[in-house]
Amino acid sequence: MSKKYSLLFCLFIAATFTAYAQSPTLNGVYVGAELYTTPFQGMQINNIVIYFKNNGTFNNTLNQTDWKTKVSGAYTITNNMVHLAFKNGDEGKKYKLAANGNLESTAGIKHTLHKVKKVTILPAASYEKRTASTSGGMGTGMPAVGAFSSDFLYFDGKGNFSADRSSIVGITGDAAGGTVGGKFEKNGKSSGTYKLGDGEITLTFGNGTVAKHSFFYSPPNEEDLILLDGEFYFREDEKEKSVTTQQVTRDTRPQTNAPATTGLPTPADLLTKLRAQYGGESIDKITTIKETATITGNIQAIVLTDIANNRIRAELSQNGKLLLVKQLDGNNGWQWLRGTKKALSQDEKDELMISLYQSILGLHKKLSSSFLTGTVAASGDDYIVTFYRNKNKLVYLIGSDYTIKGNAYNINASAPNISVYKDFTKVNGITYPAITESTDGRTKITTTTTSIEFNPVLTDDAWKIPVY
Repeated sequence: MSKKYSLLFCLFIAATFTAYAQSPTLNGVYVGAELYTTPFQGMQINNIVIYFKNNGTFNNTLNQTDWKTKVSGAYTITNNMVHLAFKNGDEGKKYKLAANGNLESTAGIKHTLHKVKKVTILPAASYEKRTASTSGGMGTGMPAVGAFSSDFLYFDGKGNFSADRSSIVGITGDAAGGTVGGKFEKNGKSSGTYKLGDGEITLTFGNGTVAKHSFFYSPPNEEDLILLDGEFYFREDEKEKSVTTQQVTRDTRPQTNAPATTGLPTPADLLTKLRAQYGGESIDKITTIKETATITGNIQAIVLTDIANNRIRAELSQNGKLLLVKQLDGNNGWQWLRGTKKALSQDEKDELMISLYQSILGLHKKLSSSFLTGTVAASGDDYIVTFYRNKNKLVYLIGSDYTIKGNAYNINASAPNISVYKDFTKVNGITYPAITESTDGRTKITTTTTSIEFNPVLTDDAWKIPVY
């Protein structure tokens, strides 16, 4: 399933590699990430994995048992330009071969592919799958479905692994330094021993099951990940952490209005302060909104909101050309992409609807009931309010001066999406952020609101399906 994330632009940090000797061929696995659509309340990131062979062919599906011999297409190198042609007829790709061996994009939003390594020794570390979205590698057009489904992996550096946080009693120390320690059950169905091979890892589970997967590594001073079955697992880099069964258990019970700790304000107290800060009754008078913005990567966005009719529409354009439209009308939603219309999944509909419960709009009297059911916790001198819309978690970070510093949310228990607000501007008695910086914890994209209209007249034409 593609996970939609809030305005995230994933660009891997350039790594230091040995200079690539001039050669007509490549050899090895290259990885990177490419933005290919950017819905105003989310985005798609294509995690690219390409295995280049020195015979002039490549494969971008490393989740197959025959990944070493499978061929997805052919490539040529001319004047340091790498040209990829796909067997399935997909549009070809072109990369510039840099002096350090990286492959740099030549079209669209800039991204870089880096070479990952085969290893025979793996330092102790824990890894988590927290990519924004996967599509099986560039040019496949289909989701990658690997044989390994865990979102968490822990290696002790001594031949033991766990694929389940709940089986770990404790992990402390700095994984980068190889000092991660801890005990875990080795005999369960989600843990056992591992053995590294030629671009592969063999996992022997405690119940006797043996599984072999493609496997590559990038150390902390580079991409800081492992690649298993073509899926990205990033090292958990907290200097000190304790991962226990209790910490991992997700609390999905309904939240209450009671403060988490004696002395903290209630959600109602905070809501009153925030409303006074950002517009009060002027916010409650909002019925419709038309917002125009620019997004990192030369993307233009127009978002229409109709609170009374539960309608939301996001339009994305680039260089004057309409690329994407997403629209929600009640519980019905659709997406238009370059002339093709399809229904939205429930997660996609949730993504659009959650936009009503964040930032200034979440303070609206018609929309703040969920905020009032939340719990309050302290974060230094600031406050965190956590609440739920159905099964999806939302968070407000509120300053000690009762300013909204940011929001975060999860869709269907996915990795959190975090937005930080800057440069607040006042229009019609309503103060709103003109700049939003959104991130998945590793990368960032900036959205700048260029104009906003409160209570514009939105006719039926504004909600029509585009004509391609």
